[in-house]
Amino acid sequence: MLDLPTTTEQGKAAVAMEAWQIKFRKPTDKPRTGVIQMIAEPRRLIAQLQPTDAAEVLAELTALPDNVFTIVWMPAGTKTSVSVERNAEAWVSGGQATGNKAPVRAGVRTVRVFWTLNRALIYANPENISSALDAVIRFTVTHLETIALEAEVGSTWAAIEADAPLTHSVTARQQRQQSHVDAMTLTATQMKVKFLRITQALEQLDSSLEDISKRIYAELVLAAALHDRLELLEDPVQFALEHYEIANTRLSEAKFARKEQRQALIGHVLEAAIVLLLLYPLHLFW
Repeated sequence: MLDLPTTTEQGKAAVAMEAWQIKFRKPTDKPRTGVIQMIAEPRRLIAQLQPTDAAEVLAELTALPDNVFTIVWMPAGTKTSVSVERNAEAWVSGGQATGNKAPVRAGVRTVRVFWTLNRALIYANPENISSALDAVIRFTVTHLETIALEAEVGSTWAAIEADAPLTHSVTARQQRQQSHVDAMTLTATQMKVKFLRITQALEQLDSSLEDISKRIYAELVLAAALHDRLELLEDPVQFALEHYEIANTRLSEAKFARKEQRQALIGHVLEAAIVLLLLYPLHLFW
């Protein structure tokens, strides 16, 4: 569970709103400040949480970089006006970077989450905020990896269609595409790896995860239809991998066949040369 840098003490009757800016970093780029959360799947990352002023965040007085994910916590039971809650939820919707889609919503017990690609609002009791943050951060990484995989699959279709002739007889001219096929094979393999790691992340097999964190994460996954989206990606990813395996096989077969043809031709030339050499002395006696 995260050891949060909150500015208030849990257990008090009144707990103020809090907010964090979160940056996702490579494991080798370990930050020196803020709270750190390690993420293993679907990608090894470090989430760095830095406290920020919730009121300024909701008022959008602070310009946020594109690579920063912002979470606002509104403690459940806090006496806030309807307008404050409405503004907070409008702030989340304003962070939807992919069209006018509604925020992903999830609720478990007294925890409610409103999530978009770069913003999230959490209603939770102080004792549940660490678990809620853990779930939201893990879900964010999983969702972003799913979006990336969807984009990668979509971008490979043009190449797959263009490379369809490589799956049967290959000409000498087409053999020049070996480096391209190698690159596409690597891309297809990486897509398969990403698919498998997202699948593993959705299973939440880490025994150290808090039960409420797992439940919030599962609700977010369900609301975002990640299982269905991943199921739609499974066949295209596998097809891309098999397509370029076949293309590699055909290119290798064609290369081997042409090598054998060259060797056979060289053998015939050598045989002819030997015959000529053997016959050459005979003409001296004619």
